[in-house]
Amino acid sequence: MKPVALAAVLAALLLPASAGAAGLRFSEPAQLPHGDPEAGGFLAGGEPSLSFDPTGDGHVYVTAPQGIPAAAGALLNGGPAQGVGFWASDDHGRTFPRSGVTGSAAGGGDSDVEVLADHKVLVADLEAAAAAICTSTDFATTFAACGGGLAINQQGPDNDREWLTRANKPGVVYLTYHDFVAGLPIIENSTDSGRSFTPCGVILDGKGPAAKTYSPLGGTLVSRPVVDAAENVYVEFTTPDATALPIGARLNHLYMGVSKGPCSGKGDTTFSNYVIYENPGADLARIFQAQAIDGGGQLYVLAGGKISADSLEGLWLFTSTDQGKTWSAPIQVNPPDVKASVFPAIAGGPAKGEIAFTWLGTTTSGDPNAQTNQWRYYAGESLDGGGTFAITPVDKDPLHYGDVCTQGIFCGLIPGQPGNRNLADFASVAVDPQDGCPALALPGDPYNRPDKPDRADNGRSSAYYSRVTDAAGCLTKAKSGQPASTIDGATGTTCVDKAAPRPRARKARRLRNGRLRISGTATDRGCGAKGRGRVRRVQVAVAKRAGRRCRFLTRAGRLTRARSCARPVLLKARGGAHWTLTVKRRLHRGRYSVYVRASDRAGNRSALRRYARPLRFR
Repeated sequence: MKPVALAAVLAALLLPASAGAAGLRFSEPAQLPHGDPEAGGFLAGGEPSLSFDPTGDGHVYVTAPQGIPAAAGALLNGGPAQGVGFWASDDHGRTFPRSGVTGSAAGGGDSDVEVLADHKVLVADLEAAAAAICTSTDFATTFAACGGGLAINQQGPDNDREWLTRANKPGVVYLTYHDFVAGLPIIENSTDSGRSFTPCGVILDGKGPAAKTYSPLGGTLVSRPVVDAAENVYVEFTTPDATALPIGARLNHLYMGVSKGPCSGKGDTTFSNYVIYENPGADLARIFQAQAIDGGGQLYVLAGGKISADSLEGLWLFTSTDQGKTWSAPIQVNPPDVKASVFPAIAGGPAKGEIAFTWLGTTTSGDPNAQTNQWRYYAGESLDGGGTFAITPVDKDPLHYGDVCTQGIFCGLIPGQPGNRNLADFASVAVDPQDGCPALALPGDPYNRPDKPDRADNGRSSAYYSRVTDAAGCLTKAKSGQPASTIDGATGTTCVDKAAPRPRARKARRLRNGRLRISGTATDRGCGAKGRGRVRRVQVAVAKRAGRRCRFLTRAGRLTRARSCARPVLLKARGGAHWTLTVKRRLHRGRYSVYVRASDRAGNRSALRRYARPLRFR
């Protein structure tokens, strides 16, 4: 399979908003410029980071590390002499006219990109001894303090896997990482747009639950933090068991570190640690977990792997609505035919309950290390905080063949174990602030085929870009009342559930003590060829005519005063697909009518349906 040219998807990206409104669609991933490993000027694309300009002016940036140290890579294989490859777009990712390298000659280990409210582009380049911070004030045309591989702005000593996070206050940005020596999660903050950083505070609370499982030998895995409207900082991190060895350790303790307000800049900010999930047999490092926050402040953590020793591989979502103090049980996201899931990435939308996510999945086997695997990217959305999902494959053909090693820098060190780390450790998703449309930055190497002896694995990968092609798939649609989408469990395909349930009152009878019991059913078609929805709630109204007005039965068994019949009192029935309502008081003499309404998990609500036969009570 030849890499997809960027121009090949331009037409798809410019489709009118009415096209394909029935479901979620992404453009075929386009290989970013200089992504051909057999051509000159190759830029590696493993673990690409992605960031939009927060003003919504159309600028979007992708970066990827080029290998550490960059200077050695330039001498050995003709790679760039600086550590970070970058791509810049002025039109929401339709084209990427600027690309190149920045960073340090000693860098190339990891990279990240963030854009501030004044359009400054910050690129972090990992040198291990520190992180070089490169700044552009001309939309990634030039980068100050990183000219010719000489990086002047050095931050975060003893640094590994650095992240940049923009705060809401102008000029404030966070640098988060874990150190090499003790494996502690560390956060620093800058108030001058990244020119200098000072310690923020200790993320690992010595009196909290994470301190019981942390050990310098096992270390931590730290996700990119998020910041809420009140400037509270949330840092998800993971540890193995305290006695685990670094190689082959199962990361089975997920925690959230939460600050009370922004960092003080004096190093004394306190973080409280809360348990997201713990299970001795879990293994939730495929490889980095990802976290997000939506416009309503709900928190999300997305992880790939196993939630217990006997569970299947999957993609798991955890949610919190109380600022990270308590978390939901694991919610399985992947369709049943996707047997292994790695590289989870998630981003929050502008409204409450909105998220977009992506991951790399295979239907071949449940073992990420299987040499026969064929991997494709999937993307999805939820508009109800993880209650339902819309999921679709992104690429038509696999973007990776063979194993995906999930041991990070230890890949290839375990005898007899595969160690393919061509794609590095993660993919990225971000939401365009102008229109709410999700976009993806994906690593891929379809040109490396284990089953093709004539194309030996060259250890390289390219960066690809994909974006929602239809306005119906943009998260801002949730504000206009678009119902949540669901997975067709029978086929694993995606569709948008717009069908309301159909409730029926099948029986209404008086009990021996004069009480009333009404029962019935409710069906929900859902969506897809064999789709089946889920009835969430059934409500019943019982009305006694009073001339042209109605008196409605209340939960206490009494009647309201006469009121408009268009203002029913709805009583919640027990059950869903099979429901029952029992009134525990005798009814006044007269003639009554029964009405039923049902709603499903996608937010669709039926009209009030009248029970055919009136009820008469003496």
